[in-house]
Amino acid sequence: MDYRKYVILLLILFGFQKLKAQDTGFLAADSTSAALSKAGNWQEMIDYGHQTLAAGTDFPGLRLRIAFAYFITGNYKEALAEYNRVLQKDAYNQTARYYAYYSANFLNNTLQASYNAGYLNKETLKKEEISPFGLLNIGAESGGKFVSSNRRGNGFYAHAGLSDRLGWRLQLEQSVIYFNQDIINRIGFGPRSDRYRLSDDQIEYFAKLSYMINQNFTLIGSYHYLTTKYNSTIYRSNLGLAGIKYQGTNVDLQGDVNFGDIIKQPIIQYNAMLTYYPMGNLNVYTISRLSDKYLKSKDHFIFNQAIGFKIVKSTWLESGVTFGSQEDYLDSDGLYVYNSVDNTKFKFNETAFYQLNSHAQLRLIYTFEQKADAYFPINYNQNSVTLGFLWKF
Repeated sequence: MDYRKYVILLLILFGFQKLKAQDTGFLAADSTSAALSKAGNWQEMIDYGHQTLAAGTDFPGLRLRIAFAYFITGNYKEALAEYNRVLQKDAYNQTARYYAYYSANFLNNTLQASYNAGYLNKETLKKEEISPFGLLNIGAESGGKFVSSNRRGNGFYAHAGLSDRLGWRLQLEQSVIYFNQDIINRIGFGPRSDRYRLSDDQIEYFAKLSYMINQNFTLIGSYHYLTTKYNSTIYRSNLGLAGIKYQGTNVDLQGDVNFGDIIKQPIIQYNAMLTYYPMGNLNVYTISRLSDKYLKSKDHFIFNQAIGFKIVKSTWLESGVTFGSQEDYLDSDGLYVYNSVDNTKFKFNETAFYQLNSHAQLRLIYTFEQKADAYFPINYNQNSVTLGFLWKF
């Protein structure tokens, strides 16, 4: 029995030494990380912090310093990930919630920011003037579509919308849209053939609800109603969307499905989207979206690729291309419905964003489309210019 006493004694001594080593490791990590943060050596802080975590020393103060180093250097995605690790153990850590709120805001994710604001104390909410209800932004855009075909008139497009916060986890976006274009057809051929003009008028209403389950997952649902007047006939279309979005460290993923009817044609469209932030912010980002659209008893695959980047202070550019048959294509969570008379085969767009101040943003969009005439075997080009304005509250 005596040997058991020695074994127990050895285990106690080993445990004591281990606890002592851990305590020494904590004290060293705490003092070193505090000194690096105080000196503003942010990259050294990040490197040292991850080395310390890899060695097995982990505590909230270290995580907060790593997160703040990411935040101050503009890597908001990594900052959010670190703050979230603190919040998983202490949901009401005010420092982590405060900077998580601003990290999400700097990524233009107002719903994720709102979710974090819901855990802030009353004094902070009052100081930062944050409320669970109210307008988030209002905006409008309008432009013309200019065609190279004498069988088509130039088009006009206008869109106005707003976003509301309906609680810390719930957000509503609403839009009204108007589109008009003259369609000029010909009965017969030759110089004596008759020409007649049709007007394609469309009025639309769109609503989208987003509910944040937790820091990473968001449920999305939208509804789009369209009234289309063409050739003296009025068509009413109803479209819906249901989806889920995952917000990760450097990657966001979304899967959703559009469904409903458009101009008396049933449609279903499955979408998968990946957004990548290589620098953890909006200085550079890419958006890849693959859609499988089932329309008129056929599957159509559509791929969209966009890249955005900051070129100078307050100015961003976003370039995008879309490949595939875009007849009745549904984009941006069902906000944009491409149901013009003629099918788009290829699309390129360039968007310039200019931030006037902390509230106002100007947007200029150029779009080039290769289109196929719906009645004759000819193709033509369409160029569009749209000017937009957004006001953030």
